[in-house]
Amino acid sequence: MSDTPAPITDPIQVTRSGITKGFGHALVCSGYLVEDGRVLLVHHNRFDKWVPPGGHIEAGDTFSGAAAREVLEETGLDVEVISATPALIDDDNATPLPGPFYVDLEGEGFPIPSITQFFWVRRKDRAQEITAQSQEVHDVRWFTAEEVETMQSFEQVRVLCRYALKNHPDA
Repeated sequence: MSDTPAPITDPIQVTRSGITKGFGHALVCSGYLVEDGRVLLVHHNRFDKWVPPGGHIEAGDTFSGAAAREVLEETGLDVEVISATPALIDDDNATPLPGPFYVDLEGEGFPIPSITQFFWVRRKDRAQEITAQSQEVHDVRWFTAEEVETMQSFEQVRVLCRYALKNHPDA
Protein backbone atom coordinates (compact mmCIF):
# COMPACT_ATOMS: atom_id res chain seq x y z
CA MET A 1 0.00 0.00 0.00
CA SER A 2 1.36 3.43 -0.98
CA ASP A 3 1.55 6.44 1.33
CA THR A 4 0.71 8.66 -1.65
CA PRO A 5 -2.87 9.90 -1.47
CA ALA A 6 -5.15 9.19 -4.41
CA PRO A 7 -5.59 12.15 -6.76
CA ILE A 8 -8.63 14.28 -6.04
CA THR A 9 -10.99 14.21 -9.00
CA ASP A 10 -13.27 16.80 -7.44
CA PRO A 11 -11.14 19.96 -6.94
CA ILE A 12 -13.36 21.43 -4.23
CA GLN A 13 -13.44 19.55 -0.93
CA VAL A 14 -16.00 20.36 1.75
CA THR A 15 -15.69 19.29 5.39
CA ARG A 16 -18.76 19.15 7.58
CA SER A 17 -19.05 17.42 10.94
CA GLY A 18 -15.55 16.02 10.46
CA ILE A 19 -16.38 14.33 7.14
CA THR A 20 -14.66 15.53 3.97
CA LYS A 21 -16.37 14.97 0.64
CA GLY A 22 -16.10 16.36 -2.85
CA PHE A 23 -18.31 19.37 -3.51
CA GLY A 24 -19.60 17.61 -6.61
CA HIS A 25 -19.34 20.60 -8.93
CA ALA A 26 -16.65 22.69 -10.57
CA LEU A 27 -17.04 26.48 -10.36
CA VAL A 28 -16.48 28.31 -13.65
CA CYS A 29 -16.90 31.94 -14.75
CA SER A 30 -16.94 33.47 -18.22
CA GLY A 31 -17.08 36.98 -19.64
CA TYR A 32 -19.10 38.27 -22.57
CA LEU A 33 -17.55 41.28 -24.32
CA VAL A 34 -19.63 43.04 -26.99
CA GLU A 35 -18.36 45.91 -29.15
CA ASP A 36 -19.68 47.36 -32.39
CA GLY A 37 -22.33 44.66 -32.83
CA ARG A 38 -19.87 41.79 -32.39
CA VAL A 39 -19.17 39.37 -29.53
CA LEU A 40 -15.64 38.20 -28.62
CA LEU A 41 -15.10 34.44 -28.38
CA VAL A 42 -12.12 32.12 -28.01
CA HIS A 43 -11.50 28.81 -29.75
CA HIS A 44 -11.07 26.51 -26.76
CA ASN A 45 -8.16 24.04 -26.96
CA ARG A 46 -9.92 21.12 -25.26
CA PHE A 47 -13.50 21.66 -26.49
CA ASP A 48 -12.42 22.50 -30.08
CA LYS A 49 -15.33 24.97 -30.14
CA TRP A 50 -15.89 28.73 -29.91
CA VAL A 51 -16.85 29.78 -26.38
CA PRO A 52 -16.65 32.96 -24.28
CA PRO A 53 -13.33 33.41 -22.47
CA GLY A 54 -13.55 31.80 -19.06
CA GLY A 55 -12.34 29.14 -16.70
CA HIS A 56 -12.22 27.69 -13.22
CA ILE A 57 -12.25 29.73 -10.05
CA GLU A 58 -8.93 29.62 -8.23
CA ALA A 59 -8.21 30.03 -4.53
CA GLY A 60 -8.83 33.62 -3.45
CA ASP A 61 -10.94 34.50 -6.53
CA THR A 62 -14.36 36.07 -6.40
CA PHE A 63 -16.68 34.93 -9.18
CA SER A 64 -16.41 38.23 -11.05
CA GLY A 65 -12.66 38.37 -10.39
CA ALA A 66 -12.25 34.93 -11.94
CA ALA A 67 -14.13 36.07 -15.04
CA ALA A 68 -11.86 39.13 -15.47
CA ARG A 69 -8.71 37.06 -14.83
CA GLU A 70 -9.73 34.43 -17.38
CA VAL A 71 -10.51 37.04 -20.05
CA LEU A 72 -7.02 38.50 -19.48
CA GLU A 73 -5.34 35.08 -19.55
CA GLU A 74 -7.06 33.96 -22.76
CA THR A 75 -7.27 37.20 -24.78
CA GLY A 76 -4.65 39.53 -23.29
CA LEU A 77 -7.41 42.09 -22.57
CA ASP A 78 -7.71 43.89 -19.25
CA VAL A 79 -11.46 44.17 -18.60
CA GLU A 80 -13.83 45.47 -15.98
CA VAL A 81 -16.82 43.38 -14.96
CA ILE A 82 -20.19 45.11 -15.28
CA SER A 83 -22.78 43.98 -12.77
CA ALA A 84 -26.13 42.73 -14.01
CA THR A 85 -27.54 43.15 -10.51
CA PRO A 86 -28.02 46.24 -8.34
CA ALA A 87 -25.66 47.17 -5.51
CA LEU A 88 -28.05 47.52 -2.59
CA ILE A 89 -25.67 47.65 0.37
CA ASP A 90 -22.13 48.99 0.68
CA ASP A 91 -20.87 49.23 4.23
CA ASP A 92 -18.10 47.91 6.48
CA ASN A 93 -19.68 44.47 6.54
CA ALA A 94 -21.08 43.96 3.04
CA THR A 95 -19.30 45.04 -0.15
CA PRO A 96 -21.30 44.53 -3.34
CA LEU A 97 -19.71 42.42 -6.05
CA PRO A 98 -20.73 42.34 -9.72
CA GLY A 99 -23.53 39.88 -10.36
CA PRO A 100 -23.73 37.58 -13.40
CA PHE A 101 -26.35 37.98 -16.10
CA TYR A 102 -26.82 34.21 -16.31
CA VAL A 103 -25.92 31.03 -14.39
CA ASP A 104 -26.26 27.42 -15.51
CA LEU A 105 -25.15 23.86 -14.77
CA GLU A 106 -23.02 22.39 -17.55
CA GLY A 107 -22.02 18.79 -18.12
CA GLU A 108 -20.54 18.40 -21.58
CA GLY A 109 -16.75 18.66 -21.62
CA PHE A 110 -16.32 18.63 -17.82
CA PRO A 111 -15.28 15.67 -15.64
CA ILE A 112 -17.86 16.79 -13.05
CA PRO A 113 -20.82 19.15 -13.58
CA SER A 114 -19.84 22.81 -13.72
CA ILE A 115 -21.80 25.65 -12.16
CA THR A 116 -20.99 28.44 -14.61
CA GLN A 117 -21.61 32.15 -14.08
CA PHE A 118 -21.63 34.49 -17.08
CA PHE A 119 -20.69 38.15 -16.65
CA TRP A 120 -20.79 41.25 -18.82
CA VAL A 121 -17.28 42.63 -19.34
CA ARG A 122 -15.89 45.77 -20.97
CA ARG A 123 -12.37 46.60 -22.13
CA LYS A 124 -10.62 49.11 -19.90
CA ASP A 125 -8.75 50.40 -22.97
CA ARG A 126 -10.37 49.87 -26.40
CA ALA A 127 -7.01 50.53 -28.06
CA GLN A 128 -5.52 47.45 -26.39
CA GLU A 129 -4.80 44.68 -28.89
CA ILE A 130 -6.28 41.23 -28.58
CA THR A 131 -3.77 38.39 -28.46
CA ALA A 132 -4.71 34.73 -28.19
CA GLN A 133 -2.79 33.05 -25.40
CA SER A 134 -1.82 29.80 -27.17
CA GLN A 135 -1.42 27.82 -23.94
CA GLU A 136 -5.11 28.54 -23.26
CA VAL A 137 -6.86 28.89 -26.64
CA HIS A 138 -6.25 28.32 -30.35
CA ASP A 139 -7.63 31.69 -31.44
CA VAL A 140 -9.64 34.76 -30.44
CA ARG A 141 -12.17 36.32 -32.79
CA TRP A 142 -15.11 38.73 -33.03
CA PHE A 143 -18.42 37.28 -34.28
CA THR A 144 -21.44 39.04 -35.77
CA ALA A 145 -24.98 37.79 -35.11
CA GLU A 146 -24.97 36.05 -38.49
CA GLU A 147 -21.65 34.29 -37.83
CA VAL A 148 -22.84 33.09 -34.42
CA GLU A 149 -25.49 30.99 -36.16
CA THR A 150 -22.96 28.90 -38.11
CA MET A 151 -19.89 28.80 -35.86
CA GLN A 152 -18.65 25.54 -34.34
CA SER A 153 -19.95 25.79 -30.77
CA PHE A 154 -22.46 24.57 -28.21
CA GLU A 155 -26.10 25.62 -28.71
CA GLN A 156 -25.97 27.18 -25.23
CA VAL A 157 -23.15 29.49 -26.42
CA ARG A 158 -25.16 30.52 -29.49
CA VAL A 159 -28.18 31.35 -27.28
CA LEU A 160 -26.06 33.41 -24.87
CA CYS A 161 -24.30 35.18 -27.78
CA ARG A 162 -27.69 36.18 -29.24
CA TYR A 163 -28.72 37.46 -25.81
CA ALA A 164 -25.42 39.30 -25.29
CA LEU A 165 -25.59 41.00 -28.69
CA LYS A 166 -29.00 42.44 -27.78
CA ASN A 167 -28.65 43.02 -24.04
CA HIS A 168 -25.01 43.75 -23.18
CA PRO A 169 -24.76 47.23 -21.60
CA ASP A 170 -22.59 48.34 -24.55
CA ALA A 171 -24.83 46.79 -27.24
